[in-house]
Amino acid sequence: MRFPYAFSLNIWPSILASLLLVGLVAFSFRHRRTPGALPFSFACIFGLCWTLGAIFEFSAIDIGLKIFWRKFQVVFQLPSATAITCFLLEYTWPKRWLTRRNLFILSIAPTLAILLIITNNFHHLFWEGFSFDGGLVVIHGPVMKYFLAYVLLNFLNNLVIVVWLFIHSPHNRWPMAIILVGQIMMRLFFFIDLTDRAPRDVQYSAVGIAFTSLMYAIVFFRFHIFGPITLARRVVIEQLPIGMIVLDDQGKIRNLNPTAEEILKLSNKDSKGLAIQKVLPSYTQHSSGVDEEIGKESWDFVDGDRNYQLSLSVLQDWRDTQVGQLLLMEDVTNQRLARKKILEQQRVVSTLQEREMIARELHDDLAQVFAFIDTQGQTIQRLLDRGDLISAQKLLPRLIEAARNGEVDVREAIRGMRSTLSKDGLLRSLNDYLVEFEKNTTIQTEIIKSEILEMSQVPDIVEVQLFRILQEALTNIRKHANATKVQINFEKVDTSICVLVMDDGKGFEINESKLSARNHYGLSMMRERAEAIGGTINLTSQPGQGTEIKVCVPIMKDGL
Repeated sequence: MRFPYAFSLNIWPSILASLLLVGLVAFSFRHRRTPGALPFSFACIFGLCWTLGAIFEFSAIDIGLKIFWRKFQVVFQLPSATAITCFLLEYTWPKRWLTRRNLFILSIAPTLAILLIITNNFHHLFWEGFSFDGGLVVIHGPVMKYFLAYVLLNFLNNLVIVVWLFIHSPHNRWPMAIILVGQIMMRLFFFIDLTDRAPRDVQYSAVGIAFTSLMYAIVFFRFHIFGPITLARRVVIEQLPIGMIVLDDQGKIRNLNPTAEEILKLSNKDSKGLAIQKVLPSYTQHSSGVDEEIGKESWDFVDGDRNYQLSLSVLQDWRDTQVGQLLLMEDVTNQRLARKKILEQQRVVSTLQEREMIARELHDDLAQVFAFIDTQGQTIQRLLDRGDLISAQKLLPRLIEAARNGEVDVREAIRGMRSTLSKDGLLRSLNDYLVEFEKNTTIQTEIIKSEILEMSQVPDIVEVQLFRILQEALTNIRKHANATKVQINFEKVDTSICVLVMDDGKGFEINESKLSARNHYGLSMMRERAEAIGGTINLTSQPGQGTEIKVCVPIMKDGL
């Protein structure tokens, strides 16, 4: 018995189309949760059945088999075209147009066509007959014109959707242009196949399916329209408020995002192929400084009244070979203006707070001294008026001592206000201050610092307030402790820096109510300074056992 099929070179377009469709079915079904992917997978399945029918038709030797496989192909033609319409509707307007009702309406025409094809032997409305003239010739029935009208209407509908998406979605323009070419070529080959003038040894519909499948393969595998990650990245790049410049390994511009176009006042089209040095002269001196390990370099760029921070990163492929560079341009003008304004406000507030503290210190310390001098002076004056020289002479040393203490307090206050942090930081400034302190008081001082404490981690504002707190503590020791030695210990406790000031003075009995009162202004001021930087201060003392003051403030890399 002879096999009813014979191999022919004419089936190669159908074989190629089948292979492409198998790949598209697998790809689209894997992304079936993406809008439009599932209808497209059905369109590819219908198209695959169509091309398989074409393969068997051209391979069949018997006329009856050729007729059967031609009918088999036509069964899947309208479902395939309708599924493509469903794909475009769902991809363009997800969950909006492809409702159950609309899906039912779209399925009416393909279902009627399938019923007419299956029952054609009873009414011959679809085909009146078939003949063979070097190839299968179809004699169309009376409803065939309606079938062709639906195919044309379906194509026009798809054309409207594709054009709308082309206009309203810039990132879809190339994919839609390619799909449009595929749609046009498919319909062109389809109508050529329906004419009786075309050569019978060429599968025009199969050629059209192969070409269209190739167009869809380019769209999916080159532009990844079913890939949400790629789409999301593209949207982010286009909407990114940071300018992005992609360079090749020769330092020439390959792509600009819209923000970069606005910053450089240069379109993406006009920029391609330009050397980045022509656009950004500062690139040359910084590109050589890219760290080989982390592959990054950053610098500032000023353009008129705008400030930009530029970051350059190396792009490497899977072989760790440099294939290009990514240059980001962030407009930091507003941030820097805001930061400058905040710093100015902080300086104003700090100045006002410092003035208030100085005023309160003058009132609580020096004002009391002058009030005592005034009282003693008036007392001496009255004694002299009465001629009581002996009593006046007894009060005079106390008056002289009060005046001297007032002078020392004034000089101490002036020295404290003049003493500021040097560029070398807290420890160096404190050392310099202690040298003068020892000269004026004969009190020995010592600084001990923990090895694990890195002073570079301490923010500037913390160092300033700690310096002022230590000045106040030393002033209190000089005035009230009668100490001979002071030790200042710096250590790190978790995420805080703690400073312990210990003296060997006379100490005193701690009374919380008195410590919080106004007459203990020195401790109150130290607490205010500590609380201003999120810290705490604790006092420990016993009569005859000296005094300890411990200040702990958090270390924060970004400041307070």
